[in-house]
Amino acid sequence: MRLAIAITLFVVFTAYSLLVAAQHGPLGFLAVPAAGGWSLQVTLDLFFALTAFLTLAAADARKHGIALWPYIPATLILGSVGMLAYFVHRELRASRAPVTNL
Repeated sequence: MRLAIAITLFVVFTAYSLLVAAQHGPLGFLAVPAAGGWSLQVTLDLFFALTAFLTLAAADARKHGIALWPYIPATLILGSVGMLAYFVHRELRASRAPVTNL
């Protein structure tokens, strides 16, 4: 179930991001923080959230045997798309892991 949610979020958000980039250009987001107010606040919030993700994902990736290095530039360049890609990878790996009964 978690894998289906991760894949759905990744596909829908990536498609929406591509649509916005096609309509406003790939660097159209640079005008957002310049507007100030809520636009700047949301941009800063995204920056802090993605930084927190990368910080926490480092330990999580080690724990699950996932190479984090591809997701660092993906997250820095693509934002939440990179983060969602990591979650899809993590859930795919978990779905393939052998089940052990303790």
